[in-house]
Amino acid sequence: MSDSTYSVIFRGDLQPGYTVADVKANFARLFKIGPESVEKLFCGRPLAIKKALPLAQAEHLQATLAKLGALSSLKSEVEVVAAAAQPAPEPDPASVLKPEAEEAVPAAPQPAADPGLSLAPMQGYLLKEHERKKVEPTQVQVSHLSLAPSGGNLVESSELNRPEPQPVQVPDWKLNTAATFKIAD
Repeated sequence: MSDSTYSVIFRGDLQPGYTVADVKANFARLFKIGPESVEKLFCGRPLAIKKALPLAQAEHLQATLAKLGALSSLKSEVEVVAAAAQPAPEPDPASVLKPEAEEAVPAAPQPAADPGLSLAPMQGYLLKEHERKKVEPTQVQVSHLSLAPSGGNLVESSELNRPEPQPVQVPDWKLNTAATFKIAD
């Protein structure tokens, strides 16, 4: 099937050894886009960086992204066409990036099962600031505590609970006498 085309999908995952700031700067240079557009690429959702590429070009773009520190995957357009056969809601025009600038567009709409749930990006917190429980710090009095000198025992000898030694019955096997053996000729 030489007519197969592929999309290069990016979710915001990084190659080991790269920082988010470095990869964002690399994306801004490669795609010639601003910081706001780069932030959209690192939202955690799968985004199609480029669509309808032959396998060789898709693999070349994937290798280029890997050199920049980004993990990407290839998706066959056959799978996308089968998924597009179902009617999909119109995407928000503000969230779709310009394809002529080689920017990403959302690969698939969000599922409508529960719109209240979402995933936080890799560098974000799971809870938003207003959702976090405020905990007041507690002051603990430690003035009555002290440290033992280094090399010493943590427990004083008067604090040890030593059990009484139990008497042991040892049979007298007369091991201190010399035994004589006679060997037959």
